[in-house]
Amino acid sequence: MAGGKKKNDFFWVSFSDLMTTMFFVMLVLFVLTVVYLKVEQAKTVAKVEELEKIVQLEKQFEPLQKGGDFHYLEECKKFIAKDLMGKEIFEPEKTVILEQYEGATIKVGRKLEEFLVKLEKENPDFSYLLVLEGNMANSWDKRFSKNSEYGFKTSYERALAVYNLWLANNIDFRKSNVEVLISGSGFNGLCREPVEDNNKRFSIQIIPKVSNNI
Repeated sequence: MAGGKKKNDFFWVSFSDLMTTMFFVMLVLFVLTVVYLKVEQAKTVAKVEELEKIVQLEKQFEPLQKGGDFHYLEECKKFIAKDLMGKEIFEPEKTVILEQYEGATIKVGRKLEEFLVKLEKENPDFSYLLVLEGNMANSWDKRFSKNSEYGFKTSYERALAVYNLWLANNIDFRKSNVEVLISGSGFNGLCREPVEDNNKRFSIQIIPKVSNNI
């Protein structure tokens, strides 16, 4: 009887230890689950807040859209300078801005800089990507391929000429929280005008980016 009692006592002690261990395992799993859910919830809330801020930010683009200096291309969310629409501001087949159009080009740059500085002050948690894109008009007989290497190179160099003119006149977007991307779509690209001469232009796109500290 004594031996049986000892075995019985040993069983219940072992069983008690097992249950205690399982309790702690379940407790740890429960804590880890709660922490995980809290982290995922925080991520979801942060994403929702980011989306709300982007939506609010788009409303702040309205002054640039409705002002008198830019024409807004809704389909591709790009801006073009109204005063330069349909005008060949470069020497034919070259990348030098004609002197008579330098003033209007500088004016566009100053308006854009003023807008971006204001935007940054109102939205310190955002940074911005400014895409300056050169566009070109094809010949009347469409002799240039849409993917012409000449078109891509020349349109890029023309966009660079615009940017360099702005820099030469102390218009520096990188003073604010703005990165600048200079590109050229040549005889290709979105939102081209049916009237080919109207594609002699440069276009601007502003893309907000959420900073890491949000």
